[in-house]
Amino acid sequence: MLIIEKYNKSRDAEVEKLRVKPEQAQFTVDRLGEFILSLKEDEHPHVIMENDQVVGFFVLDLSYSDTYSFSDPKALGVRALLIDQNHQGLGIASKTLNLLPSYVASNYPDFERLQLTVNCRNKAAYNCYLKCGFEDTGSLYLGGPVGPQHIMQRTAG
Repeated sequence: MLIIEKYNKSRDAEVEKLRVKPEQAQFTVDRLGEFILSLKEDEHPHVIMENDQVVGFFVLDLSYSDTYSFSDPKALGVRALLIDQNHQGLGIASKTLNLLPSYVASNYPDFERLQLTVNCRNKAAYNCYLKCGFEDTGSLYLGGPVGPQHIMQRTAG
């Protein structure tokens, strides 16, 4: 069974083992341990659990609109989503994205929508987000580290 769980330090060793395929590395976070330590108070790390094993990671950013001018205070940012390379192709990303709106409604009820950016060259992730109810806003975010990114969103709850 797949569940979303707030990250806690007891998961450090498991989270540190998460890896993506080499061709995906440019689109995501490397060295998750260091990344987690750099997070601000309003950036909440989460793990994706499948059968009591950490298989993925993401951050919910409560101050997304403070960083990104295309966003607004009712939008919760989804950042740094990754599924371990040994667990890709099993529908885990889709299941997670389909669980996320109800998880957010229960745990972050002040937010009305989820927003994220995805690199224009990351076709697999883009198509996964579309399949799971995210809509392309038709605008691009041009401040990404490896090129332009689609701005996508969906309702929370």
